[in-house]
Amino acid sequence: MRVTFPIAVALALTLTLTPQSATAQSNGATVTKDLGCGGFVPTASGGFGAIIFTTESSVVIKGNGSNSLSCHFNIPAGLEPKTTTRARGFRCNTFLGSTTDSRMLASSGGNATLTCRIRNPF
Repeated sequence: MRVTFPIAVALALTLTLTPQSATAQSNGATVTKDLGCGGFVPTASGGFGAIIFTTESSVVIKGNGSNSLSCHFNIPAGLEPKTTTRARGFRCNTFLGSTTDSRMLASSGGNATLTCRIRNPF
């Protein structure tokens, strides 16, 4: 299955608006965990491959409004890359904003990580 670039960008990250847990940190940051998160398995050239989903995620919102998102995926069998693959600079959409400060890393062992950072959007 081939996903075209605009569709993959739109699906690069989808978060549900019903977090399972949120905790305030002493430094003024709020951490929200277990949101629905969509990502992709990067191709060898850094493009978009198979779309994958997880609820293993965390969003850290700092007091200044900057935030970061991290999602951890178990890639379904047969979709994992032969070697570690990476993608950077794609549009990452969250309910707190959109950014291209993004990276997706997938290993041949079947694990992947998505990281997106939005610096003080206000």
